Amino acid sequence: MPFYSQEVIDEVNQAADLVELVSHYVVLKRTGSVYTGLCPFHTEKTPSFKVTPERHRFHCFGCDKGGGAVRFLMLVENLSFPEALAEVARRYGVRLPDSGSDGGSGDGGGGVNRVGLYAVMEKARNFYADRLWSAEGAAARRYLGEERSLARDMVKTFGLGLAPEGWDGLERHLAKEGFSGQIAVQAGLIKPGRDPGRFYDFFRGRLMVPISDAQGRVVAFSARLLPGAPDEGKAGKYINTGATPLYTKGHHLFGLHRARPFIRAAGLVFLVEGCFDLISLAAAGINEAVAALGTALTDRQIRLLKGLSGPVYLLFDGDEAGREVPVKNLPAFLNAGLEARVVALPPKDLGEAHDPDTFIRAFGAEALKKLSLEAVDIFDYWVGNLKRKAPETGGVQAQLRWLDEARELLGQLTDQGRRQIVRHRLARLLQIEEGALAGSRPAQAPPSPPTPPRSPAGPEAKEPDPTALALLELILVRPEIAGPILENMADYWPQDQSRPLFDRLQAVCQARGLSGLTAEVEGDDLPPPLANLISRAALAPGTLALDQAEAEARHHLGRLLEKWGRRRQAELSADIARAQEAGDEAGARRLAEEKKEVADRVRGVLKKVGVEN
Repeated sequence: MPFYSQEVIDEVNQAADLVELVSHYVVLKRTGSVYTGLCPFHTEKTPSFKVTPERHRFHCFGCDKGGGAVRFLMLVENLSFPEALAEVARRYGVRLPDSGSDGGSGDGGGGVNRVGLYAVMEKARNFYADRLWSAEGAAARRYLGEERSLARDMVKTFGLGLAPEGWDGLERHLAKEGFSGQIAVQAGLIKPGRDPGRFYDFFRGRLMVPISDAQGRVVAFSARLLPGAPDEGKAGKYINTGATPLYTKGHHLFGLHRARPFIRAAGLVFLVEGCFDLISLAAAGINEAVAALGTALTDRQIRLLKGLSGPVYLLFDGDEAGREVPVKNLPAFLNAGLEARVVALPPKDLGEAHDPDTFIRAFGAEALKKLSLEAVDIFDYWVGNLKRKAPETGGVQAQLRWLDEARELLGQLTDQGRRQIVRHRLARLLQIEEGALAGSRPAQAPPSPPTPPRSPAGPEAKEPDPTALALLELILVRPEIAGPILENMADYWPQDQSRPLFDRLQAVCQARGLSGLTAEVEGDDLPPPLANLISRAALAPGTLALDQAEAEARHHLGRLLEKWGRRRQAELSADIARAQEAGDEAGARRLAEEKKEVADRVRGVLKKVGVEN
């Protein structure tokens, strides 16, 4: 991993507009000088996530995660530290030092050049768009206008394009633009051919829909086969970019970057399945909509939705498969505590089911808004759907199915309180004894998003000593007490993950004085306990009374030095035994004398730092 100096990290975090960055993922409300919102890293109903722009810090008092802009992007996008640093620097116009100096390379470590990947995806989008508006795009433009009723401005708004029929049109274009075949393969745009060094286009003869991330950068494509194409009936109607370093299907919502301000203004969001469902809604003037890129919502997509608005209106196809979507996703909404409502689309005249695209083009935006007023709460919808599939007239067999389905639902809820509320309501609505539902086992809580790998803080990468962490936090909250500690404790501080922060505080204090400890210490490149500690302390400087801080510091210093003394004596005892075993009596005596001096040494340091008078 490339090395970045503290000055470089500070410059990037200070340059970033943290409120703007976080707002791509969280709805923030201003209260005085602080912005609050629902934490994107854990499920909560009451906002405990705070951003303090003056200090360029965020902190969640629920899950204790915190840091600066780089740290936030690391956590929310699951990036490594170099990747997040490079992306924040790119976004806010900070030039990182070249590789080999005190900065880092643009590849973000680990052989993944994310800057290059974003660039090649943008180049591909432009290539496809140019093809659509050229002579070879005439048939595709007719399809969009006549079959999809999309005007030119809407096609351009969503950046639609055309992949040409040939096998290597994009590959040759990218090569001319200076992109290697390898990076285009990593982006999912081309595939390696049979012969070494040969490639072919993954998307051919298809209408292209670029998929952007929450910050508006193209990360993938959804490609639709045009009606009448030679492969129609043989190839799938839609193919999509597979998993790449930029794109994981369940991590994104199509249209989110564009829809965010409309969602905030409306206070709600429509959730549809496919790209063209969303584009048709936008063409009709309903811009507060996103698409799930599939029907099985992930926990990450649910968190994105929760950070956006109030209720989510589920708008899926009116056929049987579409009716099952809310049923499958009810546990995810209940676990997240996110309000969701189901909009039921009516059948077509011939008995076929409407989908959002056909409904909005047939009846318009006002009809959809009127229909949404009749939307049913997702829980009530689930119960109604169960009774539809197993009517009460089915007698005992129907009731047994109700029991099984209710138990299965309860088993997918992770929170005991939520399970109890849902169990009580299910028992009432399904007329089942509540005791019969009590045997369902709770689901395991979903795992937290993986933390990016980090370099160990020391040779053994030990977990930080809690006493050391408490003392470091005191120093940051009350820097007035730091001087004697930083001057005298270097030889006695634990060699664990707390050590890098002690060393950083010592360096900042020597360079900028005690006042720099709260204003200028960054920790985005440090292990999570240290980064979270820095952000927490940065939001509460001086809140602890000075005399109380001094008393607590004396207590923690005493414990740290006592631990050091015990460790040192144990080490010397082992050294004495080895010396005696080797017949080195002089060495054993010298070590024994040093062992006797350990207690005096501890007492001397305690006096220097003001613990003993």
